[in-house]
Amino acid sequence: MIEVHALHIGDTKVPFGQFYGGTEGEWLGLRAVASFLRDKSHYISVPIYAFLIDHPTHGRVLVDTGINWDQAHHHREYYDGPLLRAAFDEDEYQLEDGQQLVRQLARRGLAPADIDVVVLTHLHEDHLGGVRDLLGSRVIVSRKNWQARNLGIFPFRRTPSLKGVLTDPELVDFSSGPYGPFTASQDLFGDGSVVLLPTPGHAPGHLSVLINAAGWRLLCVGDTLYTVRHLASDQLRPIMLGKKAQHRQLDSINRIRDLVRATPDLLLAPGHDHTEYGPLLERAFRGTPDEADIASLRKFLAQTFDPDLTLREPSMPTFAPAVGSPLGTVEFRDRRSEVVKG
Repeated sequence: MIEVHALHIGDTKVPFGQFYGGTEGEWLGLRAVASFLRDKSHYISVPIYAFLIDHPTHGRVLVDTGINWDQAHHHREYYDGPLLRAAFDEDEYQLEDGQQLVRQLARRGLAPADIDVVVLTHLHEDHLGGVRDLLGSRVIVSRKNWQARNLGIFPFRRTPSLKGVLTDPELVDFSSGPYGPFTASQDLFGDGSVVLLPTPGHAPGHLSVLINAAGWRLLCVGDTLYTVRHLASDQLRPIMLGKKAQHRQLDSINRIRDLVRATPDLLLAPGHDHTEYGPLLERAFRGTPDEADIASLRKFLAQTFDPDLTLREPSMPTFAPAVGSPLGTVEFRDRRSEVVKG
């Protein structure tokens, strides 16, 4: 029986517009870079998730690796150079001792050497920090993402977590044929239990990981969807850097929407869901989810989306400032300005 553990590996502060400003011109293309650099007063804190798959036949698979201690606690030394220091704050990441990947593995009776496979959805820093502890594992990246590995979320941000660490990962080209609405896929073990799907846009070559278990399926979508609400891409959009990236990400989201429609038992696992859905995922995926766990997730989705996957009200994200701090929260408002905090 397949088990999945949702690992909350620290948090990161991000501009509100990075998550929710994508329908506005200042968060598109080059203007988005300027907005990111300029806006220092509308931050929100979001979780960083990785997902541990305990497969009865193929061992343990880790989807993404979160951040490491030095990223959070020695940020200035880790990200040297004037451009990075000007763009990213010292408190960009928060990580408690017990949230470290190695600590979370240890609580489950595991050591880094017990991880057989690491699948990286994409090569952005908040998904890479734990790689240096897992160099004995089989590490899988899409070929297109590896070719673009020196591009972070912005072109001037390199990938320090790869420096001198990951030099020869296993590259995938999605050669297993179509899968549902996806024109290509990679059957990781050849038995359909774990399937890699191309979901480019947020990063070149970004991929998602589909887990097919008895009674439930889980799609780890990385940053294709920051939160599950971003499935409604006509209503909510994140930052998108350029028309090509926008087209690719919207196409990827549409394919995920089609997969959701065609797969009634499919659940989604975004990489940074700071709303009520994130804690529900953490509670449900602590091994094999029981019927009550699954029911709680499906209830949330039914309350959040219409059958056509349009967001029900309240659906409009609004930044809610905190007194004396640039770190606020998100409130979802309906047309009558009713508020549900996220």
